[in-house]
Amino acid sequence: MHDFAGYEMLRVPHDAISAGEASEFAEYWYGLHDVATRRIATERDDTFAVSLRGEAEPRYILKFEHPAESRDSVLLRAQALTLLQETQPDIPSTRLIPARGEELVTRFEQNDTVRWTTLTTFLHGAMVSALPGPLSEPLLDDIGVQLAQLQHVLSPLQYHDIPGRVLWDVRLLPQLAEDLLPMFEDAESRSRVTQAVDDYMSVEPEIERLPATLCHGDFHPGNMMVDPNAPQRLSGILDFGDMHMMPSICDLGTCLFYLIDALSYPNNPLMPCRIALENYMREVDSRASHVSDSGSDGGYDDDGYSDGNCNDDNNSGFDVQQLDLLPAIMEARGALVVLLPLMAERFSGVEAGHYLVDPQRRLDKLRLVQDLGWPAMAEQLGIAQHAITQHAISQLAGKESL
Repeated sequence: MHDFAGYEMLRVPHDAISAGEASEFAEYWYGLHDVATRRIATERDDTFAVSLRGEAEPRYILKFEHPAESRDSVLLRAQALTLLQETQPDIPSTRLIPARGEELVTRFEQNDTVRWTTLTTFLHGAMVSALPGPLSEPLLDDIGVQLAQLQHVLSPLQYHDIPGRVLWDVRLLPQLAEDLLPMFEDAESRSRVTQAVDDYMSVEPEIERLPATLCHGDFHPGNMMVDPNAPQRLSGILDFGDMHMMPSICDLGTCLFYLIDALSYPNNPLMPCRIALENYMREVDSRASHVSDSGSDGGYDDDGYSDGNCNDDNNSGFDVQQLDLLPAIMEARGALVVLLPLMAERFSGVEAGHYLVDPQRRLDKLRLVQDLGWPAMAEQLGIAQHAITQHAISQLAGKESL
């Protein structure tokens, strides 16, 4: 198998931390007395909801990272959360709580093993993934805006990331499929993932040329919260554990994949994606226009989107022609959604219930985007197909006719 740091985090055995140990640690490092801790199921770390005495609801999240996770990567996430708090407090992200000595990251030692630890606020509300019916247009608007703002704040941070540290990066799909497809007994799953790999490879050179910036990496409805009394806007953004360096268009494609809603929009399942995308681009364009001193229209193309060339203060390296990579990125994310839960269940014993949807629904979503095809996806997203995917589509059509 390929040598990915993410594999090590799933396969290397480690001792679980007990609720009692978590409570003692919270008291020693953070001065939290008489707390109750409740384990939260995760893929690769030990995470606890922390409640204070007399309070029914949790107030904090205490996370003990996997032993293979480096201090640098944990510290990067802590610094990113601190930067968000200091520069963009309106972004409703979880907040980092420093230790008593003002440390952003604390050290937990267990049987000669070091694990890095952080304490963040617990965000209350309803998870967007659990909301009934179609997501409202105002909420979809806000999802697009919040993602653009988040990317903008994080873009100055640089990190020498380890390739494969986060396995949910769509750029890893070809290597992951090579390793994991032999595990699949279901013929359609193998066939669908194989198709996704072939499709992705047709645009891989274009994606690999894009600049990488620090991104949330897992911006989906299961990591978004709303106030049930005001569900038109996000009230919380959580789980920065998959934050890593990647092209911002990949972060955007990840978000849009999870917004596909065939149940509510059987004839246009990407309608929610289009609404979020339009508002994402409005936010990107707004930032570009604020710093543009060209006196022109800000470099807009025929779709009304900024061409990203008028200045360097746009989201890192963003160009409107990258938008037509979205169907390929969304399809690749769909393939990862089929692949990686199986690996986590096999390698680390994570129960299937930990994931948002069951295996059949994961496959159904990949099937949906592949049966639609890139041209129809682009049309439903409201984006133009530029030479990038036009050439890729012609190549793929040629292969299918052989």
